[in-house]
Amino acid sequence: MPIILFYSFIKSENISRNHDPIVFLVHGHMVSTTRSKGSVSMAMRQYVFLTIVLILLILTAGCTDTSTEGQPLPTMSTLPVQGNNPQEIPILQSFGDVTGQGIPGGTIDTITFTIGLIDSHKSVDMEQLSIFYADAIRTETLRPVEGFYGDPPKGFWSITRVENEVGGPNNRLDNEERFVIRINPKAPLVPRQIVTIEVKSPNGHSLTIRRVAPPTIQADNILLPP
Repeated sequence: MPIILFYSFIKSENISRNHDPIVFLVHGHMVSTTRSKGSVSMAMRQYVFLTIVLILLILTAGCTDTSTEGQPLPTMSTLPVQGNNPQEIPILQSFGDVTGQGIPGGTIDTITFTIGLIDSHKSVDMEQLSIFYADAIRTETLRPVEGFYGDPPKGFWSITRVENEVGGPNNRLDNEERFVIRINPKAPLVPRQIVTIEVKSPNGHSLTIRRVAPPTIQADNILLPP
């Protein structure tokens, strides 16, 4: 569809004020002129032609988008990749029941649970573990007992035994080994209370264990997920 441009001169040395307008027909990049009557000098025709060409160049430049020219499209190989942050890698998992030892009809004093490795990891230094305990009222950091083995007093944790032990006795959790840990929070656990135990190794994501005390405390109790 052609673009029709009307161009009229107000003043000209060779054309009178009341001359007829010149009609320019634009077909793609071709420009042609028509006029109903009158004549235009060769110099004026060249001037008008150059003006129309300049307008066409401006319009063409405005309709062409070259902002993405030469820029490659993103692919799977160019997309950003998350870094392998060792603090985001799970290392520990829990096995079996979480049990509580307490006074029948009273409260639970100690909690026992078993941890092992995720298959993709070789070992964890048990002496570098950090264990935290939290209930609805308080949060506390539990300390290891001296030597790491034995019955923990209040505010401490200990290793009670090692299952599937590999090699000689040591304080490293190796693949397929399971360490049984007992904690003794400063405040006893009351019936129906929810507790959170966090076990953190120095080179991996924390293991979080959430359990709830039974409605009636016995000497030996199983703490179930809330």
